[in-house]
Amino acid sequence: MAIVFMSKTAKKRSLLLDALRILAWEEYKSTNKETLKNLQYGGYSVFEAEWKEEKLHNNTYEELLAFAKSLEFTEVELLSIRSTYYSKKSGSATPSSTASPSPTQKVNDSSVPVSAPVPVSAPVPEEEFDIGDLF
Repeated sequence: MAIVFMSKTAKKRSLLLDALRILAWEEYKSTNKETLKNLQYGGYSVFEAEWKEEKLHNNTYEELLAFAKSLEFTEVELLSIRSTYYSKKSGSATPSSTASPSPTQKVNDSSVPVSAPVPVSAPVPEEEFDIGDLF
């Protein structure tokens, strides 16, 4: 394995390509729902095989932006679609689902009300260290 540092443009290209994959998958599912309905994972493997053959994988960031524009999407819209997709997939579709419990919600199956967290300042060592040094 090698350590790889992606340029900002390469990272944006990767995110944009993933957003286009999600857009394509949603449409593919909708268009082929009868064919895919009894397949494992909703037939994603069928889509994946076709997606891997897609010419978009060879496009530069600028070419992907132009393609998105031809579909009448902005980069921001596609990244928003991607973000929403992963939020739904992880089960946290709304920002409030990750918020801390309200004062009347149960925490760890106890009925003790939750109070605001008390700030704690931990001593910070003067020398810097890598987390790997701890183990």
